[in-house]
Amino acid sequence: MDRQVQLILTGWQRDQEGNETVTELSAEAECFERNGSLFILYQEKAEDGTLTKNMIKWKGHILELTKKGSVNTCMIFEPGREHMTNYATPFGLLRLGILTDSVESRTEENSMEITADYTLTESGRMISQCNVSIKIHNILNKG
Repeated sequence: MDRQVQLILTGWQRDQEGNETVTELSAEAECFERNGSLFILYQEKAEDGTLTKNMIKWKGHILELTKKGSVNTCMIFEPGREHMTNYATPFGLLRLGILTDSVESRTEENSMEITADYTLTESGRMISQCNVSIKIHNILNKG
């Protein structure tokens, strides 16, 4: 069943010097299930007005975030594993590692939250400790 949902995505990072950055995005999204996976599709607009199409895929204990647009990447969060990704930006390509500590989900009557704690690496060295929180609130059921 496809449904429109309200998505709140919060990212937290602490770099090697201890500087913390928090970002938050709120957007309407399309949510549906296929072959045992939950998919969430949404768009975000950059400061220059370009759109990035995003897909979140959740299956079992693996979270995947794919971005296509001004930023192109596929980030996989799997506890106990490091997945490498190319993070393509208008300023160049970065080869990053995502070493995931934990991925958890919590479901309530009308909402769901998925969180991932991970370390971002480049060439084997730690860039930052990170957390992403994905909250999904059902705003319109098209059933």
